[in-house]
Amino acid sequence: MRYLRWLVSAAFFSAMVSAPVQAQGQDAETEAFVRGFVRFLAYHEAGHMLMGQIADLNSRPDWTATDREDYADRFAMILLAPDADDPDGVDEIISAAGGWLQVDSSIVRNEPHAPAEVRALEIICLLYGSNPSAFSGFAEYVPEGRDCPADYKLIETDIEEVFRDYSGETGREIDIVYAAPTGGMEAAQRFLQDSGIVEDLKSDIEFDFYLTHRTTIQAMSCTGRAKPDTFYSDRVRGATPEQDHFVITLCYEMIDARLKYGLRGLEDDAQ
Repeated sequence: MRYLRWLVSAAFFSAMVSAPVQAQGQDAETEAFVRGFVRFLAYHEAGHMLMGQIADLNSRPDWTATDREDYADRFAMILLAPDADDPDGVDEIISAAGGWLQVDSSIVRNEPHAPAEVRALEIICLLYGSNPSAFSGFAEYVPEGRDCPADYKLIETDIEEVFRDYSGETGREIDIVYAAPTGGMEAAQRFLQDSGIVEDLKSDIEFDFYLTHRTTIQAMSCTGRAKPDTFYSDRVRGATPEQDHFVITLCYEMIDARLKYGLRGLEDDAQ
């Protein structure tokens, strides 16, 4: 699917050129690219958290693990869908798709997520579906037989009717923890703090959804874990259900690796 790699990289660089920013070098471009991908991962995990805390979809008996992961991806896309006149937002969601294109699915084992290129294509489909006229340039790249506007509307309606809170009341606040980095992860911690991703996620969730349980977004070094990436847990159980603790974790190692890898691969395909 080399054409898809070319599409995302070309769209990304085009958006970077048109964005109202000052001339920037490779480092700034890499940081923008990584920021978009990491933001998508964080919002994906928030989808899992909301599925567990509000709708109890994480234990839905007719869903497989893959179904839950696909839903969390679509959830993230709805929360992050940019307006056509928001170049930064477009850059970031294109960067999310581009980030998946750098993942070699052939080396992943026992993975409940869809293949990386499928996840990238799903982002492109829903981006197009969010505003077919404004994002018409993506129409030819959506999967054959897919009605992306209908798919977008379906998940958007689901989130509006099942998840969002319109009471005007405020639920539990989300705690933020930046754990001290270890193993040379200081630059990754600084990048995450400077990006504002965690604070944006906290604000977006608290504003649109009513949280009933203790919830924490934590950033930490994850050396030694099976998957030093991002993950969500609702298994931190209290003495009573009301004391359960929902946790979203962002690993510094994942950010560090992305910053080092940067745009390599995508740049080559854009030639």
